Amino acid sequence: MTAMTSEEKHVSRRGCLKSKWARILLAVLVFIVLCAAIIPAVVVTTLRKKNSMGPKSKVFVPLYVYPAPGAWTPLENVISAHPDVNFTVVINPGNGPGPNSLPDANYTREIPVLASYTNVRLLGYVHTSYAQRNISLVRKDIETYAAWPTESSNSDLAVRGIFFDEAPQQYSAQSLTYLQNLTDLVKELKGFGSNGFVVHNPGAVPDSRYLASADSTVVFEGTYNSFQERQGANLFTDIPDSNRTQLCAVIHSVPDTVEGSELRGLVKESRKVVDELYITHLSTDYYASFGSKWTEFVDLMAA
Repeated sequence: MTAMTSEEKHVSRRGCLKSKWARILLAVLVFIVLCAAIIPAVVVTTLRKKNSMGPKSKVFVPLYVYPAPGAWTPLENVISAHPDVNFTVVINPGNGPGPNSLPDANYTREIPVLASYTNVRLLGYVHTSYAQRNISLVRKDIETYAAWPTESSNSDLAVRGIFFDEAPQQYSAQSLTYLQNLTDLVKELKGFGSNGFVVHNPGAVPDSRYLASADSTVVFEGTYNSFQERQGANLFTDIPDSNRTQLCAVIHSVPDTVEGSELRGLVKESRKVVDELYITHLSTDYYASFGSKWTEFVDLMAA
């Protein structure tokens, strides 16, 4: 075997060094590429978790605003802006459907506009006086709403269920039978579509035996301060025989200082508890107009 000259040995060592540094450089480049691919994904995932608003909820709207031209525009604007957000909207022409077979011209003009949106479910207002109102009068109100499409010859002049206000909170077998009979009627009448939707509003957490007789129940209707107290007492999460898809909350009189991150926190915590939610900063006539933070609230519901 011929011995290598000193020059050949030097060249060989240089080749080894080049090969070694090439491998190191390649490893560094691979590491950088992997970091570039993985770290942003981890950061994005972390930020998404941090910014998550929790489960989606529907916007619940007690629309006791008389539909003069333009009066419902603030609602129509957010419905159009957020096609992926579902809205449950309660209309109340006259403490119920009103004395006539059809509501007045302003209602007959505006109701079909709301009904045309695929992300809107309209409900008609009916009060029960805590299951003490004559049930024949309640049935008449329900049947009047159901007949609107036929009476008007307009299939879009329609609601898709009933919002029963002043529902009982304390249990009695008689009250449960009363409510169940009304729910059965709503489900049977074709004027409400294939499956009329029923909401009860006791305004507070009712006896859990009532929950099955409605599709949704308003377990809170009151001020921001009261909601904070009851939320802190876990009165909503501890409701027996229920889950959040059956529950609704209406929070009014929110202080004007609750905005930005604080309002975001309120919406986020509320969405954990209920499937339908309404929040307004108005402290008077809170269902007769739209508050200053109305658009911000709906934007947060869309997040």
